Amino acid sequence: MQDYNNTVQLLAQKPEYLKTLQLAVQKEEENLPNKQYLGWQWFDVETHPAKLMRLITSSIVKVNFKSNNSTNYLLKNRESVKRAIKRS
Repeated sequence: MQDYNNTVQLLAQKPEYLKTLQLAVQKEEENLPNKQYLGWQWFDVETHPAKLMRLITSSIVKVNFKSNNSTNYLLKNRESVKRAIKRS
């Protein structure tokens, strides 16, 4: 429930994150059958990496994998994000 509330609150304050979250949900659902999927990257969601920090600090997104040349992210609770997107 907290994830849902965080997402609704963020989208109310910063509606420009809507497209980012929609693309994140889409990427994760496309890769559900792929057991080696590490997560999406900033260019997959068409958002500058610095803007993703807001999603991390809001507990909506987590860093799933980090290396010298990539950082992969996952939504903490995809279903909560999907419900919040429908509401907005």
